[in-house]
Amino acid sequence: MLMSDGNSNAGTPPADQGGNEPQNEGKLTQAEVDAIVADRLARERKKYADYSDLKKASEELAELKKSQMTELEKLKADLAEKDKLLQEKDTVITGFTLKEMKAAKLAEAGVAAEWIDSVSGSTEEEVTASVTRLAARLKVEPPKAAQGAGQTGIQNQVKNNSKIWTQSEIKELRLSGGLTDEVMAEIKQATAEGRVQ
Repeated sequence: MLMSDGNSNAGTPPADQGGNEPQNEGKLTQAEVDAIVADRLARERKKYADYSDLKKASEELAELKKSQMTELEKLKADLAEKDKLLQEKDTVITGFTLKEMKAAKLAEAGVAAEWIDSVSGSTEEEVTASVTRLAARLKVEPPKAAQGAGQTGIQNQVKNNSKIWTQSEIKELRLSGGLTDEVMAEIKQATAEGRVQ
């Protein structure tokens, strides 16, 4: 007589041992991976599907706010924009004016215009002091005034037709506004006589 120990399924393997289940448990097929990735991408795209609609709505809201602005607010906005442009242009003009002032001070001190980048300062006093220091370092003597009031040494030499001109001097005079008709005539004569280097 066979004794049974209470297990009537003695000849069948237990269910947790695998029985009829596939051997690669926990591994996904390529089709299953593709389906998971496609599902994930679809969810992400759905999140941002209305982005262009939101952008368009934002632009419409900005236009609506602008149209609801009072005339005074519109004028204030225009004025603020024009003020900004004016400040930018003022900065550019100030830069040009400062550069012209530096060139004039260099010419007064007898320093070549090529040294303009070495001049510091933003006021006339600061620029003058900087040019004076630069001229001292370069050991440049300012042009001596002629006997006539207000005539520089260059003007005196022009009257004597003995000045030997350099291209940098002519350029400095042009930049500083010191190129008078008399000086221009002398430069033309000096060119003809070979006194321009």
